[in-house]
Amino acid sequence: METHRFEYSIQSMANVLEVSRSGFYQFLKRSKNELEKYNPELVEFIRETWLTSRKNYGLVRLLREVKKVYSIYGARTVRKVMKLCEIQGKQEKRFRIATTDSNHGNRVAPDLVRRNFKPNQKNRIWVSDITFLTSFGITNAKAIISGDP
Repeated sequence: METHRFEYSIQSMANVLEVSRSGFYQFLKRSKNELEKYNPELVEFIRETWLTSRKNYGLVRLLREVKKVYSIYGARTVRKVMKLCEIQGKQEKRFRIATTDSNHGNRVAPDLVRRNFKPNQKNRIWVSDITFLTSFGITNAKAIISGDP
């Protein structure tokens, strides 16, 4: 927006980019060298630690690492450096229980056992279970079959 502000109006660029005009003006007001307020070694240490963690570490973990090397810096300083460097930790995804949906209009397999789990002869009723395991981004189906329930 800054480079094109003499060609287009700030309002129209803000609408197209879906940002606020006031945010743009705050950006202009903010010092370009705000990071220079902080120890360059600290800034570089935070960046390197974050990149080494594959961009996983957030404030708590980065602060723990900073405290090991630079004991004088606190959470507020680390948070400000993170914000200026646009560093964010990854958040864990919410655990969702995946269960079978029994309320559907699709065909249902017949119950051949008829809830009688005590067969008269061997090898008449077989039990199986299927599990989907995700490993290295690949989902595998594993089946366990038993002849004796």
